[in-house]
Amino acid sequence: MRNHRPTATNELISHSKLKEIQKHAESINQLSQIILPLLPKGTQPYVRVANLRRNNLVLEVASAAIKMKLDYERLQILNHLRNQGFAHLVSLEVVINPSIYRTDSSANEDKTPKNPRIISSQTADLLKCIADHASPKVKKRLENIACLANKKDK
Repeated sequence: MRNHRPTATNELISHSKLKEIQKHAESINQLSQIILPLLPKGTQPYVRVANLRRNNLVLEVASAAIKMKLDYERLQILNHLRNQGFAHLVSLEVVINPSIYRTDSSANEDKTPKNPRIISSQTADLLKCIADHASPKVKKRLENIACLANKKDK
């Protein structure tokens, strides 16, 4: 007969490839928490732990300048990690990934409104008065700007 009782998730995970992936992710997370305070001042937001493969730690940095700073501190970082329980680490590889800059800048763009400038009705009236005395080309543009204020009021 089949066993129809529910199986615990921990039991399922322990017998699958997912357990190895989970351990790998946990070790990368531990490394990133240990490494961030060790990094040179001002480089923390632009460095992340990318991978840990065959006793080689791979760090991603945003630019070549930051890569040079980390290369200078490479031995000190490795020694500190070995003292913290990662004695199996043999080398530290630094890879440039400019998308680290892009993710930070896109997050900042979402916070700010696209067009924070607002035209009041009083400003629209002044623009219409100025448009009366302007050339036809300028008059048309000033009236279009004044119409934007009317659209926002509605």
